[in-house]
This record gives sequence, C-alpha cells and structure tokens, in this order.
Amino acid sequence: MVNLTYAPMGFHFDEKWHPNVVRMLEEIRQINGGIKFNIEHYPDGRWTAESTNADGIITGGNDVKETLSIIKDAIFTYYQISSQLCNDSLLRSDNEAVTVTQAVYATR
Repeated sequence: MVNLTYAPMGFHFDEKWHPNVVRMLEEIRQINGGIKFNIEHYPDGRWTAESTNADGIITGGNDVKETLSIIKDAIFTYYQISSQLCNDSLLRSDNEAVTVTQAVYATR
C-alpha cells in the first residue's frame, strides 16, 4: 500500500512504502554489516568507491565532502530507485573513520 499525502504541487509519495524501496531496504538488511565500500583517495583529490560485498556498486568523485551523498546515490541507482523516491534519510552511514592504505614504491 502506497501512502499518499497531498503536496502543493501535486502528490507526494511516501517513499519508504514504495515496493522498490521496501525491496532495497530488505536486501540491505540481509547483508551482514550493511553494504561496505573500499574507498581510494588520489593525490589530485579524486576518489573512487567500490562495494566489497555487493557486486556492481562503483562510484567516485572529485570532492571528498560529497562522498557519502554520492555513495547513497550509487546505491539507489543499483537498486533502480527512481529519483523522486531517493531520500537520503532511508540510508545511513555508521560514521566510522575511513582507513586509507597508501603504497609507496621505489623509483628506478
């Protein structure tokens, strides 16, 4: 059942009850520890994030301040959630510190 409330410009769908969103949330709950990402930062400010336990979720950007927002967008896209149903409050981060591994190589 979709819960509708009237909004000044039309109808507002209560996204947390939409079948696609319900399916996404249930699948994420079944992943032990949630969806995890390996985030790589590059010297020029770029970063990439690839899920380590959900095949096919890969994203990246140029501004580390937007990392969480862009990762959430990638998750919504992966689960084919339409843009009008994307609500960042549906997904939360555990706010743990990100561990970055840096390799240093000798030059010839």
